[in-house]
Amino acid sequence: MLDSVEGGLVVETSSGQIRGFFDRGVPNWRGVPYGRVERRFRPPEPVRPAGALEANRWGAVSWQLPIQLGRGLYRVPLDGLVENEDCLNLNVWSPGPRQDAPLPVLIWLHGGNRVYGSASSWIDPWHFAARHGVVVVTANYRLGLWGCLYLGGHDQDFADSANLAILDQVMLLRWIKDNIARFGGDPANVTLFGMSSGGCDVATLLGTPLAHGLFHKAAIYSGNAEVPVSEDTAVRFTEEFLAAAGPLASSPDDLSRLPNVGLRHIHGKLLERGVKVRYGPFVDGSVVPRPPLETIRDGGVAGVPLLMSVTSKEAGIYVAMGDEVFSRAYEALDVGASSGDQEEMIELLSERNFLEPTDRLLRAAQDAGGTVWSQRFCYAPTNSNFVSHNPSLAAWPAHGTDMASLFVDTQGNDGTKTDRLVGELEQNALIALTRHGCPPWRNWTPEEPVTCQIAAPDSHGPRPAGR
Repeated sequence: MLDSVEGGLVVETSSGQIRGFFDRGVPNWRGVPYGRVERRFRPPEPVRPAGALEANRWGAVSWQLPIQLGRGLYRVPLDGLVENEDCLNLNVWSPGPRQDAPLPVLIWLHGGNRVYGSASSWIDPWHFAARHGVVVVTANYRLGLWGCLYLGGHDQDFADSANLAILDQVMLLRWIKDNIARFGGDPANVTLFGMSSGGCDVATLLGTPLAHGLFHKAAIYSGNAEVPVSEDTAVRFTEEFLAAAGPLASSPDDLSRLPNVGLRHIHGKLLERGVKVRYGPFVDGSVVPRPPLETIRDGGVAGVPLLMSVTSKEAGIYVAMGDEVFSRAYEALDVGASSGDQEEMIELLSERNFLEPTDRLLRAAQDAGGTVWSQRFCYAPTNSNFVSHNPSLAAWPAHGTDMASLFVDTQGNDGTKTDRLVGELEQNALIALTRHGCPPWRNWTPEEPVTCQIAAPDSHGPRPAGR
């Protein structure tokens, strides 16, 4: 339990004794280790407690990689955060223990295409504890090649290097099961939620037997269950990675000893060569034994209520990334020449790349006997970080813009009054799922595919399919 010591908050955990602080009046612990990375390209190890920890600053984040925008490379700013391979740490905000009942727990998995982002980037989860009275956890885990490059197909000594990022997340869930009660949380009422690649991670964990029973509800924002590739594809990508290394490395063992600046250089070479660089999970027969959609359809997580959310103009994000990226994304659809109408192209891209995969996951979970809900975000927040960096998104509810509403302090001064009202609608849906296992509208079925629109207060509401 929590003890007040010298103005701080001390908790005994499996990681040792940690001392938090008050973040705007809410108990907060930052940079708490839930695992450790002993060696590169190896599974995570349990924490070795080493005395009291001052948990009052952000922990190290995974090494970040640049992304390609058009013909140039763009590095997402980290705002002073420290990068390190040993980045398995979490942050907790909690209203504190209650006498009547433990509190629901929310666990956030961040986006960033698995090459950038962190537990503390672009969001402020404080309001979930302060305004909604739940325990909220954010976490760092390995990204990019550090968490996703599979070397076992080229060297059996690295056979255990499969799906390291997923193993990091499983270790996170185990730590929460073992420790969250000490923060006032209920280990039997844990909701995973994530956006974009973080939402896809949530979906992958739905198909990961090691994670089953470690969370009880799920909310996926602009994600799907179709990210994991075949083992052959993962092995071929490693071949391309080694080919791009040139004289820097010729074997997995070389990569394991190469300085991180060298690994980043190889990543950049892949981008220069036009290789489709994709870091993510793969079907390894063990950690991810089958494509997650199959595991979900077979009822592996039928008892986990699931909320799926998309924005109404998801593919607007491609426009913001530049004409070349937008054109490439459209050409990949292989639907023939474009009409030249950007709005039509965005609609088709949104349908194929986001809405259809969402429907397939809804159907798979519902077919297995699960209960699912569909949500569509139809508002362009003025306070979105995406909009501030990409003004072209100001008119569209594009991919990622809904995070401004999910993380806005509805009782604060951020954004406009309408921004905060829409934020209240979106947050209330998640909190209802977290508390009661049921958002405040009818569940989705193939016969009645009800989809709740999150929009300005005069236009929102549930409606049947047809989008």
